[in-house]
Amino acid sequence: MKFIFSMAGGLLFLLSVLMLSGPAQSDEKAKAENSAVILMYHRFGEEEYPSTNISLTQFEAQLAELKDPKYNIKPLSQIVSALKEGRSLPPRTIGLSIDDGFLSIYKEAWPRLRKAGFPFTLFLSTQSIEENSVGYMNWDQIREMQQDPLVSIGHHGHSHAHLLNMSADAVDQDIKRAGVLYQKELRLMPEIFAYPYGEFSPEMENILKKNGLKAAFGQYSSAASSDRNIMALPRFAFNEKYATMGRFKLITSARALPVQDILPISPVLKENNPPTIGFTVKENVRGLGALGCFPSHMREAADIKRIGGNRIEVRFDQPFPKGRSRINCTMPGPDKRWYWFGMPFFNMEP
Repeated sequence: MKFIFSMAGGLLFLLSVLMLSGPAQSDEKAKAENSAVILMYHRFGEEEYPSTNISLTQFEAQLAELKDPKYNIKPLSQIVSALKEGRSLPPRTIGLSIDDGFLSIYKEAWPRLRKAGFPFTLFLSTQSIEENSVGYMNWDQIREMQQDPLVSIGHHGHSHAHLLNMSADAVDQDIKRAGVLYQKELRLMPEIFAYPYGEFSPEMENILKKNGLKAAFGQYSSAASSDRNIMALPRFAFNEKYATMGRFKLITSARALPVQDILPISPVLKENNPPTIGFTVKENVRGLGALGCFPSHMREAADIKRIGGNRIEVRFDQPFPKGRSRINCTMPGPDKRWYWFGMPFFNMEP
């Protein structure tokens, strides 16, 4: 049976099947995983910005859920180190991240995370802070947060611009400008980067490496693992519309689908739209007949072709529209948890 779902009804479908499906791999080690789920937030209790805001009621419910002993909340730095070194992580390892530097982080999110005892990484874009923009923290507030051992500072560039629309030199200068301000105001140089708007390319990854960045995060739905590019790791984003407890529990129980030989290498679409998508699922994973892959711009699953048993090719004819798109592939996994593998795509053509 192939599990096919739409973006609108998919989560409800997955939740209903989750209660009925048994483990696909009962022999897999339950106490060690090459997998982590990274959660991403922006604003808290700012209802006038629904696309980037999560309500305080929703956030408090999520934190209460994460207090369950089955979850393992780890600093992003520890998760990144484990992924880089190929070390196993505890089941249901969760990392927390917050982008940009809005004032509601200081006023609302930090006190609640501190009370819960949860570590998190704050990815700061420096221009709005440096210019004292309305609705953003100032450097004194960030320095106060920096004293909390639960808080880590990540790199988010200076301008929070669409880096894919900038020249390589401009991207390099944007990253360096933020670095100067981190050093000046916080006396540190972050080693982990979050791409503004989640947009990246192989060329951009090389610029980050030249500037001393050791890992980077995008903004697309998928569990992270050492099988993925360490300079383009996934995060699940939350806002008011997509912060239901059902979705939250589904995501926090997700695990990475073990894959290799992922194509295409670059997520940037040019003449290759729609792209030719392929990946090889590792041989210890069974039940691939239940795998379903869904492009974000379509209301039906893409066609899946299996080659040689575990090589998966995903095919569809409808090109991705301009802007950011993605494809999500899921299937039932061990312990009534779902394998989740996603890929982002960026159509930046005028």
